[in-house]
Amino acid sequence: MTENTLKITFQQAEQHRQAARERLRRAEAGDTDGAVDQDARFIINFEEFDDIARLMRTSNLELIEAIVSAEPASIRQLAETVDRDYREVHRNLGELESLGVIEFKDDGSRKKPILRGDTENIDFSIRFPRSTDRSGISGVSA
Repeated sequence: MTENTLKITFQQAEQHRQAARERLRRAEAGDTDGAVDQDARFIINFEEFDDIARLMRTSNLELIEAIVSAEPASIRQLAETVDRDYREVHRNLGELESLGVIEFKDDGSRKKPILRGDTENIDFSIRFPRSTDRSGISGVSA
């Protein structure tokens, strides 16, 4: 069964595609032995270091933590929770939204920040592809 988790990965798009094709193949074949569901409700895969760097800024991680733990009803309430300027929090939330990590629920005149898909957890998985050709890495001799 799919957990209420947002999974964030780095340079793993092909692995996710292969896993999805395998789940589909098993489901179409009527395979009921073992789970066919993926292990997370949503998967976001970043391909660029810059996206990971933007996500991992302390200011953004503090907002994510506050969104999960305090469940603020609005951007203003989130800004008060983290004791930061509203405009700064609004800008950081826009960045997190553009990365696909958060979204907003409209609640009348307020916008409530939530994790994507109203998930409750984030699982980070950063793997670096193994390469036999290390000549392209600075400081490493072949």
